[in-house]
Amino acid sequence: MAVFQSGLLVLTTPLASLAPRLAPILTSAARLVNHTLYVHLQPGMSLEGPAQPQSSPVQATFEVLDFIAHLYAGANFHRHLDVRILLTNIQTKSAFLPPLSSSVQNLAHPPEVVLTDFQTLDGSKLLPELLQPYAERVEHLSEFLVDIKPSLTFDVIPLLDPYGPAGSDPSLEFLVVSEETYRGGMAANRFRLENDLEELALYQIQLVKDESHEQHEEEKVSSSNSRQRLLGKLLRPPNKRPELPSGLYVIGLTGISGSGKSSIAQRLKGLGAFVIDSDHLGHRAYAPSGPAYQPVVEAFGTDILHKDGIINRKILGSRVFGNKKQMKILTDIVWPVIAKLAREEMDLAVAEGKDVCVIDAAMLLEAGWQNMVHEVWTVVIPETEAVRRIVERDGLSEAAAQSRLQSQMSGQQLVDQSHVVLSTLWEPHVTQLQVEKAWNLLQKRIAKTPQAHD
Repeated sequence: MAVFQSGLLVLTTPLASLAPRLAPILTSAARLVNHTLYVHLQPGMSLEGPAQPQSSPVQATFEVLDFIAHLYAGANFHRHLDVRILLTNIQTKSAFLPPLSSSVQNLAHPPEVVLTDFQTLDGSKLLPELLQPYAERVEHLSEFLVDIKPSLTFDVIPLLDPYGPAGSDPSLEFLVVSEETYRGGMAANRFRLENDLEELALYQIQLVKDESHEQHEEEKVSSSNSRQRLLGKLLRPPNKRPELPSGLYVIGLTGISGSGKSSIAQRLKGLGAFVIDSDHLGHRAYAPSGPAYQPVVEAFGTDILHKDGIINRKILGSRVFGNKKQMKILTDIVWPVIAKLAREEMDLAVAEGKDVCVIDAAMLLEAGWQNMVHEVWTVVIPETEAVRRIVERDGLSEAAAQSRLQSQMSGQQLVDQSHVVLSTLWEPHVTQLQVEKAWNLLQKRIAKTPQAHD
């Protein structure tokens, strides 16, 4: 439920990469603002420094004008929002109009909250799929507080709005903040004054530096560093699969579209794994001589065929996409066929003397193939990054990319059923180190399993 009547959204991302992120940005804004959303376009503005950022002129190029039209079109999905793009700093390229030395936007109704698309490395929360459940965090915090001072009286209250009790509880006297959250404390005080409450004394504490942080991690001791260090580690006990080929340890590798799953598979192949590509098996299944060809043609008709008799997967895809009944008919035919082909590939892996087999499959869990692997490994990235990659890689529109993701299980749903989590969010060498860490830990686990000695 939105908590502010009006808001100002400052867009700082360069236009070329902003479009794929626009829909989730507007969705986030719509959760906070329930009526008027002012939008200030300032691509390239830096919000990282301590100084107050200054507005600067933006030339009204065709790219800017197209983006404004795109923004209004996207805002149409949020009918409760009255979106108003501020044009004071948008300047024409006319030689007859001198640039404004300073631009002041006088708003009839000043916004109650300022939002931005600015992202640090973690966006909002880094690797949110690995966040400890709220109930567990409360339990551990309560245990800690009781240990350090048994006589301490405390309440743990979930934050349901940007300020929480700090903005509304008249009995509070002071607020503990860090160097990073000091400005948030000041905002809470402004909010209290606007609501006839006394200001809180702000007690600032220093952040503790993490002396062992890696280059891509935060310098402070933080939960995001802890979550990064979970990548590649075993999160839950492996499955026992006595029915699988003896001496072969099978990993099911999955992830949302655009997550970099296939690149992880290739890195594992480079370390010695036998990789089964489920997409390749799908092509074999659909081929005229493949085991799924005739059942699919009988179910969907000959109009799904090219002139040469090959199944036109684009036509077939358009027939089933968004139609749950038709999709189930197709998957009931194809998924068991691909699973059978995968088991044949496992036998080939054994024949080649491999001890680790990786099934690269985006639909691993949806198809129920976790029942034929010892461990599920999931590759996660933020959805906004996945949309950007899909648009860039496949040439799809942002809407089409989001539609593809919505048809799949979310990263959180995948992680909830996974044994190991990986991420391709950082530079390639960081991903490589992460995969090597996961591989080395896997080798230690395999050495301890009974089947390793068969």
